[in-house]
Amino acid sequence: MNKILTLTLAVAVSLGTVSCVKDFTARNTNQEQANEEMMDHDNMRTGSYISQMIANVLPSYQNDGSNEYGSASYQVVQGLTGNIFANYEAASNSGFHQTNEYNLVADGWTKALFEDAFVRAMAPWAKLNALRENSPYDAALGDVLKVAVLHRVTDAYGPIPYNQLGTGVNHVAYDTQEEVYRGMFMDLDRAIETLQELVNGGTTTYLEDYDNVFYGNMTKWVAFANTLRLRLATRVAYADEELYQAEAEKALASAAGFIQEDVVLHPGAGAWENPIYVIEYNFNDGDAKAGATIVTYMNSYNDPRRTSYFTIGSDGKYYGVRMGAAVDSNYPKSTLWSRVNCTNADPLKWMSGAEADFLKAEYFLRQGDAAAAKAAYEAGVKRSFAIAGASGADAYLRGTDGVGSYTDPVTGGNSYGNNLTDVAVSWDSQSETEGHLEQILTQKYIAMFPEGMEAWAEFRRTGYPRVIPTATNNSGGLIDTQKQIRRLVYPTSEYTANNANVKEGVSLLVTEAKDAASEKADNGGTKVWWDRK
Repeated sequence: MNKILTLTLAVAVSLGTVSCVKDFTARNTNQEQANEEMMDHDNMRTGSYISQMIANVLPSYQNDGSNEYGSASYQVVQGLTGNIFANYEAASNSGFHQTNEYNLVADGWTKALFEDAFVRAMAPWAKLNALRENSPYDAALGDVLKVAVLHRVTDAYGPIPYNQLGTGVNHVAYDTQEEVYRGMFMDLDRAIETLQELVNGGTTTYLEDYDNVFYGNMTKWVAFANTLRLRLATRVAYADEELYQAEAEKALASAAGFIQEDVVLHPGAGAWENPIYVIEYNFNDGDAKAGATIVTYMNSYNDPRRTSYFTIGSDGKYYGVRMGAAVDSNYPKSTLWSRVNCTNADPLKWMSGAEADFLKAEYFLRQGDAAAAKAAYEAGVKRSFAIAGASGADAYLRGTDGVGSYTDPVTGGNSYGNNLTDVAVSWDSQSETEGHLEQILTQKYIAMFPEGMEAWAEFRRTGYPRVIPTATNNSGGLIDTQKQIRRLVYPTSEYTANNANVKEGVSLLVTEAKDAASEKADNGGTKVWWDRK
């Protein structure tokens, strides 16, 4: 992490206006691979930028011969933030406190998502943006990836630089989160229109040699972009109903359609590792285990997808670790704990193929069309079952049991005695709109596993599913244990190199949060703009 540049330097490098720090060029654009003439052959130049962006939507294994980037970076960017905040996983390493216990003083953990996004993904995007006139389709795909990267950043921090990226400004100003969202919708509009023109013109496969997600299938990239639009539209539903309605309707009316299969980053040529596997099985014999919240839901619902998601403990049952649990060095060694059921050769999941079904279910519910909402909800559950290779979806959808309490099988003091919810799987078991909303979000939460950043965002937006609160809260009163963590803090590097702009960003955060004191706003308890329920 010591080699990561600040945002200011990242944007400047993307414009070629500052010198490099050690290994920056090697990490981002390996100029030793080809000369200038070769780079212009078969889209090698733009393709290399696309492949760099794809590799950094979520941190994945990359090695340029001198530096390895991968599982350790995923751990701080994703594993110790969204994955534990959503309690898909929990830290079982006795040395891991900080974010796991809401003590956000470990700058190396809280800054990683912010800095890596701008250095590793926005630098190649700026190159694509500069080539937009001659390479419009490459730039459009870059815009889709830009949104895929930066919506995770703004959702985690609040106001960020967005609309001035690529304009030649060195010290980049922060936009309000509302402005960032409107900018993302504009970028998606332009990207979908441009890529759809490519498809309509008969080119359905493009840049396939640089794409380990859809292998150049532009129809799927357009559907992914449209699914992102519906995701982000739904995110602002409580903050701006008019904007939500307009963007959701645009997505639903689009000929692009929606993704209906899991979106994953496949292993490419050469070395590869699945970061979740490495973290759960290799790092210190497992730095993390399955999370108590998702395991408790799936146990209570007797969910057949458990065998696909988790390993079974030595007593034949499934157990997860609670966020913030008090652990000692022997705690992770128990054979009772479930781990994420994966191999080191597995692809890395970006988005659930069932997400659009649940987004549509919420849309129909908000329109008062309960029948359509039910149909979309049940379609999402069935699609998730099919993707997981599980049977019994019809019987599952008739389930009428709620979700019980959590018992830690190793250290009883980490247990949580309250039942989580009375809400069952069966749609007909609920009569109130809010109960149906909780059902939709709960099943969406299960289907999205293990992509914790999205699950954490949706929990903050709606309050669902009801997540077991952290067992230890070391925030000094800045974060409410019941409301749980609402955001990450800005990196200290921003206060050093982009001080005036990050302070203005905090001011914008205060304005949008409406309930934060300015002198304490940059903390984990302040709500971001869309967090308005």
